[in-house]
Amino acid sequence: MKKGFSFIEIIIVSFIVVSLVAMVFGLIARSKALSRSMVCLNNLRQISMAIENYQADWKSSPNQLYSLFPNYIKDKYTFKCPEDKTVIVAELPAINSYGNFYVNRSFNDEDTQKLYLYCPRHFNGTKGVGAFLSYSANIVQNSTVTRDGISIKPGEVYTGGTFRFVDGTVVTADPALKVGLGCSFVAPDDRHYSIIFIPEDSQGSLTVDHQGNSRFEVVAPALIAGVSGTRFTVRNTYDTSTNQATTSVSVSEGKIECEDRTDGTKISVKTNENISVTVQCQPSDSSSTKNTKSIPVRPLKKIKILK
Repeated sequence: MKKGFSFIEIIIVSFIVVSLVAMVFGLIARSKALSRSMVCLNNLRQISMAIENYQADWKSSPNQLYSLFPNYIKDKYTFKCPEDKTVIVAELPAINSYGNFYVNRSFNDEDTQKLYLYCPRHFNGTKGVGAFLSYSANIVQNSTVTRDGISIKPGEVYTGGTFRFVDGTVVTADPALKVGLGCSFVAPDDRHYSIIFIPEDSQGSLTVDHQGNSRFEVVAPALIAGVSGTRFTVRNTYDTSTNQATTSVSVSEGKIECEDRTDGTKISVKTNENISVTVQCQPSDSSSTKNTKSIPVRPLKKIKILK
């Protein structure tokens, strides 16, 4: 009569046990990651409601998210994503998880599918949480973006280079121009949505060759340029003595919709047309977010506009 297990049977049983343990630990890890994402999702929903209340009171959007504390958001932990290990609780809400990804738009923008707040940190960077002007927030799939052939992360600022997006869009920046990636993801309507930005003190130009019907926006100090299947150039200059920035947009193919960041006015720019807006930038605030890595805040006022 055969007793015990053969060597092969022991190997098989061991493999099954190890597989089950790995599966259980994987499920636990995914469950914890989902739980952290849901906390972040709830944070963005609370911030969305706070911004809506702020807009109702002031007929404007807050320049910085920390302005919502404490009148509109009582709990400073609302400003911290559970996946963000860089933010120190003692510095909340001045330095927070979301300020660098805040697109300050006109409070009465009619396109409710536009993004104004993002967090890219979830599921090892493969997913993000986005808040839209409809005051809805969703967990979305991050898309890969490369600069000179190397994958880059949202929230980082780079100098010059060629940026490629999964929808086929190519952005070519001057060697001295600072360009930041705000986000790139698949939106709830199944369209790719990407935002790049030019910091206030950045000087130079970039050319965008946009493909398809995806959403693509360039956030500059004076203008937000939104496109769908077109080719255009954005140039930014900055005067350190006056703290004024001038953003110019010229279209070589197609049409883009520009938003004046001082008052939300929409301006269409067609093929062979251009527009230039000079604004007074907000004074530097080192206590808020990491300014060199943040989407430029809304300017104080418009100095002049030329089209």
